[in-house]
Amino acid sequence: MIPLLAVRGLTVDFPASRLRKGGRVVANDGIDLDVLAGETLAVVGESGSGKTTLAEAVLGLVRPTAGSIRFNGIDLVGLQGRARREVRSRIQMVAQNAQLSLSPRQPVGSQIEEPLRIHTRLTRSDRRSRVDEMISALGLSEAARDRLPHELSGGQAQRVVLARALVLEPSMILFDEPTSALDVSVQAGVLNLLQELKSEHDLTYVFITHDLGVARHIADRVVVMQAGKIVEEQPVRSLFDNPRHSYTRALLKSSLSV
Repeated sequence: MIPLLAVRGLTVDFPASRLRKGGRVVANDGIDLDVLAGETLAVVGESGSGKTTLAEAVLGLVRPTAGSIRFNGIDLVGLQGRARREVRSRIQMVAQNAQLSLSPRQPVGSQIEEPLRIHTRLTRSDRRSRVDEMISALGLSEAARDRLPHELSGGQAQRVVLARALVLEPSMILFDEPTSALDVSVQAGVLNLLQELKSEHDLTYVFITHDLGVARHIADRVVVMQAGKIVEEQPVRSLFDNPRHSYTRALLKSSLSV
């Protein structure tokens, strides 16, 4: 199958601190990665393993030092202007802390509508209808549209962020630790909702997490990252039943002991 997202030889590095003058810190080191349309790929690893940098490179938030990133056959590296915006509307991201990713001064309905104002030519009435549709689909009350983020619970805020990501009908969503700030009961509800939305909207997910339990719950396939490299890649059941790399075994042992 031709992958929806194909990453080849991706390297991202940054200047080191002044204590290491002239040096570079390598966040991603020669990553090769495929994501097939319709699958959920979990990218796991400890903090500092390069997971978030990988997502930021795909989104164009950081510029790769080397390598290529192709989405639906289009090379994203160096893509600018209108072409970049068109592709960007097909890839959305849900950040770790929903409350921090929302403007504290804007009603949530306006924030869900904002991508439509930027990326489409829909009329105001059509935009409002689309927002109402997403609010309903995410299980939020109609009154939520006019609330400010601080008036929402953590689970409600996460649903608002999901509505904002889905409103443009993307092909793929990147999730960066989207449930880590939620308690266990709310987390389970959000994960079940994500699976329902994936099926209903024919979505592809890349799910960045340090929590192997979350990966086991939602993923079809798991990539394990350590120090900027992919050290293991397996279907989710195979990875849990027969981890091949010592780092993966250590992560599994740590998660089971918590």
